[in-house]
Amino acid sequence: MTEPLDREPLSPDPAEDDGNAELFSEVLSALDKNQLPLLARDISQRIQPQLAPTGTTPVVGEPIYGSYHVLFPLTFHTGLCWLAKIPVNGTADKWDDISASSLVAEAKTMQLLKRETTIPLPDVLDFSSTTQNTLRCPYILLSYISGVPLYNVWFGHRLNSDDLGVNRARRTRALESIASAMTQLGSFSFRTSGSPIFASDGSPLGTGPARRVNQKAMLDRWFVHQDPADDPIYATYAASSDPKAYYTFMLDLHPEENSFQKGLVALLRQLISWIPEPSGADRFVLTHPDFDIQNFIVSEDGDLRGIIDWDGVAAVPRTLGNARYPGWLTRDWDPAMYGYRESMEQGTEPDGVWEDSPACLVDCRQIYRAAIAKNRRDDGSVDLCRMSLITDNLSIAAEDPRCRSEILRKVAQEIWDRAGQDSELDFAELVTTFAENNVDVSVMNVLQTGFNALLIEEGL
Repeated sequence: MTEPLDREPLSPDPAEDDGNAELFSEVLSALDKNQLPLLARDISQRIQPQLAPTGTTPVVGEPIYGSYHVLFPLTFHTGLCWLAKIPVNGTADKWDDISASSLVAEAKTMQLLKRETTIPLPDVLDFSSTTQNTLRCPYILLSYISGVPLYNVWFGHRLNSDDLGVNRARRTRALESIASAMTQLGSFSFRTSGSPIFASDGSPLGTGPARRVNQKAMLDRWFVHQDPADDPIYATYAASSDPKAYYTFMLDLHPEENSFQKGLVALLRQLISWIPEPSGADRFVLTHPDFDIQNFIVSEDGDLRGIIDWDGVAAVPRTLGNARYPGWLTRDWDPAMYGYRESMEQGTEPDGVWEDSPACLVDCRQIYRAAIAKNRRDDGSVDLCRMSLITDNLSIAAEDPRCRSEILRKVAQEIWDRAGQDSELDFAELVTTFAENNVDVSVMNVLQTGFNALLIEEGL
């Protein structure tokens, strides 16, 4: 679902492109680039013959690098553009069955949504989940969606000196159109978590094993094994009917040995166990796998044009599903990743990406929550959007050890405050008592009371 190593928008910095080119060197060496225009020509002659009269081929543009894939633009003489998407691990020695099934799920999910919803997303023109093809790499061939990255419009008052009133209207328009799209995913619910599997006619049958980026293994590779490689490490998880198992999968996969880290994990597990799951047989729902700002294309006025990058799409617990807040609206609850500085209000350029103030994020969350409520298709018994400010960040804490301590410190302090405690919270002591499995019953009651209040509090 969320991928914290990729929470920041893609950088336009050429130096970063050079680094990505190095990351993709193996798959670029394996790729038969000369076959790209021929493949596009053959497909166009099959589905849109007017695009490629006999003897003409599209022009291949410069590669566009993402975190886990590279895109090659293919421009036809008519001006129409397609994109060939190649995964970073798409070489014969690294491509495996779970990666192949993930690519199939991505392509067929996009085709399903294109048929049965009004969610704007690229057309899947062709795909191959094997290295045994003319390109020598797995690929998805997609139509191009014109527009601008949402990041550029969202921070137009910073990047383009747009009027604040105009900028707010564009943001509101974007949030409302995104909420309208995301609520449509609620039509695709499942009894188990995992990667969607499909019948021959393209209809969903259920879920199967799925892959998730293994953040802990990547961090260990860099800092424990001193291996500078940047290619992703994936873990495979089986379909499960237990929503809590989705949250704790990475915690189970990587047991902690350090006492303080054990305490953090024990506290995190306790909070996760208190998350109320909606009732009903289908406890899992389809959602976008990386619901962050870099994956949205909009018009200059903020109207949604397309949602891209469905790699890793899966059915997830409803408390982490399609009704949750977008990732860029909850950054203030992830202190390790949140880079806001008051100087930004005076236009001071950040070292990284622009950020919104906590007050601004509260305002934006209220706009988005209202839009979800307007479009929601469930019974409304549980406000999943409001809860997701907490549930999504607890999920990030479970996935990414770099974020765990600071997220839990913030959540614990907010819980303490809402429980009406006069004494100051000693976070280190709290974690120690969890590490020693020696939490006083009264403290546990305070935590549960405060946590329940936090989940339903207005105005966060």
